[in-house]
Amino acid sequence: MSLFGRRSGDSTTLTPKNTVALVRDDGPANDRVSLEKRGAGVDLLKRYDKAGVSLSKRGLSGVRTEALLLLDHSMSMDRDYRDGLVQQLVERALGFALQVDGDGVIPVIPFDSGVGAEVNVTVENYAGIVDRELYRPSKMGSTNLTAALKEVEVLAEKTQAPLFVIVVTDGSPDDRRSATAAVRRLSQYAVFLKFLAIRPVDYLQELDDMDGRLVDNADAKFLSNPSGVSDLEFAEAMVDEWDSWITAAQTAGLLR
Repeated sequence: MSLFGRRSGDSTTLTPKNTVALVRDDGPANDRVSLEKRGAGVDLLKRYDKAGVSLSKRGLSGVRTEALLLLDHSMSMDRDYRDGLVQQLVERALGFALQVDGDGVIPVIPFDSGVGAEVNVTVENYAGIVDRELYRPSKMGSTNLTAALKEVEVLAEKTQAPLFVIVVTDGSPDDRRSATAAVRRLSQYAVFLKFLAIRPVDYLQELDDMDGRLVDNADAKFLSNPSGVSDLEFAEAMVDEWDSWITAAQTAGLLR
């Protein structure tokens, strides 16, 4: 699960459950000047800029998607919330989303033993959003990834745009078998899963490499020192394999 690891494709007899349009426009989804006027800080704008550089290098400039973040809220993540690491990752995810998602919002869905209330993160409210609306130390539980992925599946069934789903976690889920099945089901939709592990997680590499999917719909990255990863390195990690997923999804009939 190296930062820029890749894998070969696979084949299966699954068929698409839904087909959506792949939209390409000129430039980023959100104008930089407008973001500044709305209150985007210097660091957020730098992350937005680096995301644009990485997208351009992959030939992905102008590609539109709906971005969302599944955020592990299990007890083992407590220190990461308290130390500000989770806030940093949310901000970096927002910087990327502002390049590709035109509504300027990244819905964040926390999950532990179940799924928490969705929080919409925007340029206007991102500062301190984790402590203010997401971190609930007295309510942290286990790691029910399946429940969070089911939320994605419900959205994928009705969306008219491809989904870019970022999953931030620090360990294997309690429900590995059902979570694996959920990832396979999601390969039948226009959903790309980007797993960001803040500690080594062998299970996520297994998801990255597993067969039996319509397309390879998951990429796992291990950020050994998230605070030490540059904005450009983070952006490169985000776009890695998205281009190959788009090509595979078009071939499979998930994108038109």
